[in-house]
Amino acid sequence: MFAHIESAEEFFSKSGPLPPAFNDDRRYPRFYFRSCAEAIIYPIGKSQGVPAAPFFVVTCDLSRAGVSILHVAQLFPGQRLALTLNGQPPRLVQVVWCRKWDATRYLAGCRFVKEKLPAESASALSFNS
Repeated sequence: MFAHIESAEEFFSKSGPLPPAFNDDRRYPRFYFRSCAEAIIYPIGKSQGVPAAPFFVVTCDLSRAGVSILHVAQLFPGQRLALTLNGQPPRLVQVVWCRKWDATRYLAGCRFVKEKLPAESASALSFNS
């Protein structure tokens, strides 16, 4: 049911382009991008009154169009996150799909969106304070 569970050493040792799949119709190639990222996860649907929450996520791969992440909670299509990758300014992404990865994590595919970040993102992304 679940994907092969790699050790942390196996997971973080991968680099370079991902091998293409025969049925892959992506516009841009994907590259391994194994890192920890800061994320502000915005509520979806009728829970809009709930404040955005800061989390750490693990990135898996990256392309010009989006990024895939591992997270401990299920995310939903349409849900938005502000991701800080490698200390760069936060980027807004939208969840396209999410599936159970193993017993404790979910894998989500997110696309970059060209919208301004909500105002609370800058203050919420201060994990170090």
